[in-house]
Parts: sequence; structure tokens; C-alpha cells
Amino acid sequence: MNDGIKSTGAVALVGGGIAAAFALASCCAIPLFLAAAGLGAGWLLPIVSASQPHTGTLTAVSSIALLGSVGLVARAPKACEPGSICGRPGFRWTVIAAALLGAALLVLSKLYA
Repeated sequence: MNDGIKSTGAVALVGGGIAAAFALASCCAIPLFLAAAGLGAGWLLPIVSASQPHTGTLTAVSSIALLGSVGLVARAPKACEPGSICGRPGFRWTVIAAALLGAALLVLSKLYA
């Protein structure tokens, strides 16, 4: 498989996982932290009402997408052609850090729900 396709897939999966985790965390965790910081969280109301009936599905989608993104970058070859997407030194760690952010949002959504 083409390394560019793997890289694009990893970015798409981590983005989807973070989006699903954000939709879950918008219920309780994010408004709590925003209120603690003195910021309003009223703009999250449409996301809360849309995500409430689908919490189980969003949890599964987020978990699978985040694990899939880490799996793609972990299986990618360590040495790539110069100038290719996987050849950038920080790409692998950026995807892993983004997946950890998504996992933290997912855990917070379950703790504060």
C-alpha cells in the first residue's frame, strides 16, 4: 500500500476519533472545564443534544478510530523515501500525540458523564 495513503488514513482516523470523543466530552467534561475557567459553554448545546442518544456508538467509533490511527503509524516503515509524508520525523509522534488527546477526551467524557 502507498505510504501517502497510509498517512492520509492515519490523519483521517485520528481526526474522526477526536471528533467523536469531543462530541462525547461536550456533554459534561468540556462544559465543566470551561465553567471552571470562567468561559461560557452555551455554544455546546446543539452538540450535546445531538450526541446524547448515540453515546455507545460514538464511544465505539472513537475507540476504533484512535486505535486504528496509532496502528497505521506503528506499522508504517521506519525508513521512508526523502520527501514522503512518513519521512517527516515528527509525523508519527504527532499522530500518536493527537490520539492520546482523543483518548484523554474519551476518558474524561466517561468519568464526568
